[in-house]
Amino acid sequence: MNRRKDVLEEEGPWAYAKIPKENMMKTRAETWRAMEDALKQGKVKAIGVSNFTIRHLKNLKKTAKVWPPAVNQVESHPLYPNNELRDYCAQEGIILQAYAALGGQDGTKKKWQELLDGKKLITCPVVQDIAKDIGVSSAQVLLRYALQRNCAITPKTVSVERMKE
Repeated sequence: MNRRKDVLEEEGPWAYAKIPKENMMKTRAETWRAMEDALKQGKVKAIGVSNFTIRHLKNLKKTAKVWPPAVNQVESHPLYPNNELRDYCAQEGIILQAYAALGGQDGTKKKWQELLDGKKLITCPVVQDIAKDIGVSSAQVLLRYALQRNCAITPKTVSVERMKE
């Protein structure tokens, strides 16, 4: 779905939601129950969530028959580390999977502009200096950052050379 910036700025993040905000907790619980059923029937090997906050996870835990989720996939990188969420997931036995580990999505674009003069994290001088000092690429530095924080990663590229890195 192509989301217009002016609509989002005027109406907020729920502008395109088909489910009213006040029904989301119930909808999440119903969706989780359906996934629990798929797990019980052997249709899937594991079930997880994406972009769940600590509050979302605590609410889900109240109604879940299967706990914990195998994974919570969230944006996480040096500009958006999600430390509190990472700690909570570790405590609950949930693997935190960092998407955008090479530098953010919507959650951090404003931070980039403020902290990095609009540059991407992968081209940040600090990251490049670390990479140069230890003889690896900037991407490898950022991926290692996520791994050292016990986050699973899902790097994305279409470049064969980057895949080899």
